[in-house]
Amino acid sequence: MSGVFGCYDIKGNKENVTRDAYYGIFSLQHRGQESCGLAVNEDGSFLVHKSAGLVTDVFDEVTLSALSGKCAIGHVRGGSPRENGVDAIQPISIKSRVGNIALASDSVIMNANRIREDLKSKGAIFQTNTDTEIILSLFSRNRIRTEDCEHAILETMKEIKGVYSMVFMTEDKLIGVRDPYGLRPLILGKQGDKYYISSESCALDAVGCEIVRDFEPGEIITISKDGMSSIRYDEAVQKKDTKVCVFEYVYVARPDTVMDNMSVFDSRFRVGMALAEESPADVDLVIGAPDSGIAAAEGFAKGLGVDYGSGLLKNRYVGRTFIKSTQQQRELAVRMKFAALKTAIKDKRIAIVDDSLVRGTTTKHIISFLRENGAKEVHVRLASPPVRFACCYGVNASSETELPASNSTIEDIRNLIGADSLAYISLESLKKSLNTIDCDVCSACFDGNFVAGKPEDDEESVHKVKYN
Repeated sequence: MSGVFGCYDIKGNKENVTRDAYYGIFSLQHRGQESCGLAVNEDGSFLVHKSAGLVTDVFDEVTLSALSGKCAIGHVRGGSPRENGVDAIQPISIKSRVGNIALASDSVIMNANRIREDLKSKGAIFQTNTDTEIILSLFSRNRIRTEDCEHAILETMKEIKGVYSMVFMTEDKLIGVRDPYGLRPLILGKQGDKYYISSESCALDAVGCEIVRDFEPGEIITISKDGMSSIRYDEAVQKKDTKVCVFEYVYVARPDTVMDNMSVFDSRFRVGMALAEESPADVDLVIGAPDSGIAAAEGFAKGLGVDYGSGLLKNRYVGRTFIKSTQQQRELAVRMKFAALKTAIKDKRIAIVDDSLVRGTTTKHIISFLRENGAKEVHVRLASPPVRFACCYGVNASSETELPASNSTIEDIRNLIGADSLAYISLESLKKSLNTIDCDVCSACFDGNFVAGKPEDDEESVHKVKYN
């Protein structure tokens, strides 16, 4: 997955717009560490700076001072073998017959290959293999024959099938779009004369603005000198039927984010409490796998009535291992990422709570660290059900052969990671933990129900497995 952010000053004031966008993507860094970028509207001319690397490495004071405008959009991208190369870094900006257009998107388009080939047959030229460039190409063509940008986006939404949250920047507008299923999060904020659009509320908190509301599924919100306006795609589902990705709450989103009226921290804590009831463990100490397992571990410890403490030291300068592009990168990152706190774990029976087990790479190495440094027993509790299906919507697992739960029993997985015991939360309890959410969730990686379909060129059917 990726993170998107946009800022627009409706009075045309350029002060702090670019810096707000910088702080926005910095606060979304957890959504992707492969690359980042900003595009700024300076009186109709678009300035773009982007590169591989972390936000703090790509931008410095000189660069930010040179990027001045009334509107800015930004992007952080996670690892994806499908979209690579310098040209794939977002935002992507083009010059069209209707003016400059820039786009930052967190998207997976199911019919991307067919659209690309169709556009090529009509003379389109592509510089990247990204879905974002396909969306831009469709939008620019639709814009020529529609009355405004919003209707061009509506026409584009009719042609693309998939999941997305997007921020468009034109010469006089900032436009946010959430897919018709609501699978990707998107939220609106405001501070004085400035409006903000972000993947998560934590980035809005970082710039000190008021959270207005989440985007509705299929909603297009436009910010211009006239203020805010909204239209909605006719085929979008109702809010209560929105299928926001449950993995946002399990792993992707930052704990201080509130998404579709549900606190991410609260949902994880409640899962930990439910996990203690479903699968207790006879242990001396409960620890969390930093960082996304900590809230669930605190809930698990409270549910058991056992001490919660620290057992792992995390190297803060290593990115999230799950969203690295290759298995070799993930294994190296894990070895560099964690160290055990010997005095805290020596001769202890430990329960370690993690958010999920996708490939098992991180969990296996953590257990090894704990045993090597004196832990007597290591019991693993997971705050999500078994990940059995390769998700085509953004969870970074390209095939089910990478997923132990797809073809193995719990006992097989326990042996694989070297734990004394292993238990997952049930999908029912996971969903119950989202007690204040005002929509539904997509849990395709757990149950195989791909609500937005699968890629058109995917000849294999969803792999259904029997799980013991």
